[in-house]
Amino acid sequence: MRKIIIYGIGKIGRAYIERCAAQGVEGLELVDSDSSLWKTEFCGMKICSPDEILWHEYALVVIAAGIQHRGEIFTQLVAKYKVPQDKIVSYVDAVILRKDECYNWGNMKFNEQPGTGTISSGREIGSKLNRDSLNDLEKFFFYGDHKVVNKWMHYFEAYERFFSKYRNKNVSILEIGVFKGGSLQMWKNYFKTPFNQVSVYGIDINPDCKSLEEDNIKIFIGSQEDRDFLRKVKKVIGKVDLLIDDGGHTMNQQIVTFEELFDLVDDNGIYLCEDLHTSYMELYGGEYKGSTFIEYSKNLIDYLHAQYSETEKLVRNKYSDNIKYITYCDSMIFIEKKEKTTRSIEMQV
Repeated sequence: MRKIIIYGIGKIGRAYIERCAAQGVEGLELVDSDSSLWKTEFCGMKICSPDEILWHEYALVVIAAGIQHRGEIFTQLVAKYKVPQDKIVSYVDAVILRKDECYNWGNMKFNEQPGTGTISSGREIGSKLNRDSLNDLEKFFFYGDHKVVNKWMHYFEAYERFFSKYRNKNVSILEIGVFKGGSLQMWKNYFKTPFNQVSVYGIDINPDCKSLEEDNIKIFIGSQEDRDFLRKVKKVIGKVDLLIDDGGHTMNQQIVTFEELFDLVDDNGIYLCEDLHTSYMELYGGEYKGSTFIEYSKNLIDYLHAQYSETEKLVRNKYSDNIKYITYCDSMIFIEKKEKTTRSIEMQV
């Protein structure tokens, strides 16, 4: 059985261990530096000292502690216990694969299937993939030199399908939600060649994100719920080819951002809103059939067909005139724009 060591039995560690137990993870051993916890139990497992466990064989050490302690624990694991760095992962970067699930990996294929009922690191998952099955975004995500990127795995297939036509052209991209800056680097890497101009913009409410700027990447600090702020950004940027809303994911944030920034997308550009599953999650203001962005976006289907309406309840608007395609997929909506038209035409030859 694959042995996984969980280091940290504080509040964060206990919640993580409970999650692992609930998802059927096997082969866990618990470690903490607090001697008062040694030889006690949690979730039916004995808590051990690092000296008792870390000299034995194991597949992975998961640091389950707050960010203020992770660096100290990492240094101890490497310096004192000689743990290889590729065997250490923070709990926020660990992947739990359940035995009873079949996961959506998009078009990615594996040379060796990752183990289920256990915890893996992103590095481990990447090492098992068939590189020939990966698109350039997936290769950058798993093997590129970049800051932290956090994405659902099936998103990469959709990105390639909708965004690949913009490669080798001058292109501008705005992503809302900078996080650690890795996805902005990903877009720059994906689109940039020696022969084209790529402009990548980011929006985030965290002022620390401003430090993540680099060549061809500019970041604006402000709230995506602040209409005045968004209008100021529009004046600075002008137009973008691709807009990706990967921000706070609340209903108001998604709706306000769409209403203010749909016009920022150029003709033949794409407006993408990610993580639509929050429309079903109470934490984000979601509720099945409630006042959610999913329900809001369904109105766009009506607007797309407004020219055929026989009632004044549905009349043509800017969305009717400027939307070419609306594509829903798991947690994503891609809205492709067109040059303005007011009427479709039928012909028989």
